Amino acid sequence: MTFKTRNNNYYFFDSGTGKVVLCDYDEIELIDKILSNKISVEDACLQNKDFQKFVEYENIFAFPDDIKFVLPTLDALKESIEGHCRQIILELTEKCNLRCGYCIYNENHPGFRNFGNRTMSFDVAKKTIDIVLKNFKDDKFYLTFYGGEPLLAFDLMKESIDYVRNNYPSIKLGISLTTNLTLLSDSMLEYFNSLSNDKINVNIMYSIDGDRDNHDRFRRYSNGERTHEVVVDNFKKLVLNFYEKNNSYKHLSINCVVSPPCDNEKIERIRSFFEEELRLHQNIKYDLGYVDPGDMVFDYSSNEKIKLYENLSGVNICDHVFEHVAYDDGDEIKKTDLNIILNDIMAISHRVKNNPNDITVRFLHGNCIPGRQRMYVTVNGDFKVCERVGNSPSIGNYIDGLDYEKILNLYYKEYAATYENICGSCWAQQMCNICYAKNFKKEGIISDIESLCTDTRNEIKNKFINYYSLFESNKEMLENTVKEIVL
Repeated sequence: MTFKTRNNNYYFFDSGTGKVVLCDYDEIELIDKILSNKISVEDACLQNKDFQKFVEYENIFAFPDDIKFVLPTLDALKESIEGHCRQIILELTEKCNLRCGYCIYNENHPGFRNFGNRTMSFDVAKKTIDIVLKNFKDDKFYLTFYGGEPLLAFDLMKESIDYVRNNYPSIKLGISLTTNLTLLSDSMLEYFNSLSNDKINVNIMYSIDGDRDNHDRFRRYSNGERTHEVVVDNFKKLVLNFYEKNNSYKHLSINCVVSPPCDNEKIERIRSFFEEELRLHQNIKYDLGYVDPGDMVFDYSSNEKIKLYENLSGVNICDHVFEHVAYDDGDEIKKTDLNIILNDIMAISHRVKNNPNDITVRFLHGNCIPGRQRMYVTVNGDFKVCERVGNSPSIGNYIDGLDYEKILNLYYKEYAATYENICGSCWAQQMCNICYAKNFKKEGIISDIESLCTDTRNEIKNKFINYYSLFESNKEMLENTVKEIVL
């Protein structure tokens, strides 16, 4: 793959070795002809001896053909999962006191359920916990709460936490939840403080979409009333009565959705709100993300539906931050900037680098092992790969446990058969971050794979452009940052 930085320098990424090589314009032209099958590597080397020496010295264009996906046996899969699931995500309730215009659970997102009124029973939570923890082989375990709005089922949350503490006391427990922060009470804060005082990690992620105008444009109560004021007040209460910057058992983070259209002015306004108005401590991370895919969203400010495909164009959030960092004169990337672009930096700095002759197997993209690292449990007790997979096929339930044969057949064998030929000639295969959340719908694997692959390649290429543009503009800063990541 070839790319050009914002400083107009050309590079070639070789997927076999993982090398990135600086090239002049003539070299890039020749490489592009090879990549587009206008000339073979052999013919290019015959015509240009300097190019032949370059290819031989760097050992490039040597990625082996016909590499197969590595698939486990049923016994190996079962052994890798049993006793190792370190996180259960409980969908405590489908109920929510908000009706956010871009929520994945509204009618415009067919890949997910609609708003509902069901709440999980304690029996579902208890039996799921027992399935996962009865033969637990690790020492750390996270119980995570999701919704709807999980604080609407706070009593069930407490009951589930206390059940783990009382019945599995040797396990080092951590808890986390995602909340809209409108229902936070003093008694809830008192309980969360009691957990951290008992050396239980408490991670609270809450949603604030920046300044009042941006937040209230989409995040409203079910009756249409605005929520920004109460959310900010409760955030201040949380910081004052719970957060301690040097307490490793108390963690806060913010999820912020940048609504369409996305532009530089909006991103800077949101960042200014968090860093200057709220004065966030640098250890309180805020994530800037986009509206999830769907047909349209509802804009409360204009009282109308917006078609997303007409409004999603604009500035890429990571592009914006990378450009901002490139002109910073510091020795390291600021924590608030790094929180946003860390994953993109690591994707390039920690990419796989090999001798092409050592490549004998291909792995299933960015997919996890279903049921091993985490597991999502719906209100009725169905097990899903994670909270992001929507209506994809379940992998078990709270009565029968995990269905290992189904996991192997659907999430491994059928998946590999679908992608086997597609991935063989793709330069991005060793860096591909496609996962089950992007691949599955209720009926199984999606049909529009070509579009997904194109988007993924463009995303990875853009990471290279951002990384090497920063490398050229502020090499010392980038190298210091990467060293810190490694340490």
